[in-house]
Amino acid sequence: MKKAIGILVLGLLLTSCSETNEKKKSKMIEKCADFEYLRFNDPPKEGSLSTMSIKHKLKFNEYERKFVVCENYFKSNPTTFKEKYLK
Repeated sequence: MKKAIGILVLGLLLTSCSETNEKKKSKMIEKCADFEYLRFNDPPKEGSLSTMSIKHKLKFNEYERKFVVCENYFKSNPTTFKEKYLK
């Protein structure tokens, strides 16, 4: 019984850490997309990118393209990407 509880607790910890890492990864990609979008486009008329939700930002076609580029960059160069966009 103790082993089963220990395995369950360990499983829950791993799941929560995985979710945290996914959120962190998503935030880094969003930060990259924000930077790249503003580098080549005017800020959206609806307001500042920093105050918009990611779902709202992805409604802009050009922003979505930048997000995909950043996501691919993250997959191919994770260490460089983290150093550039982590902070």
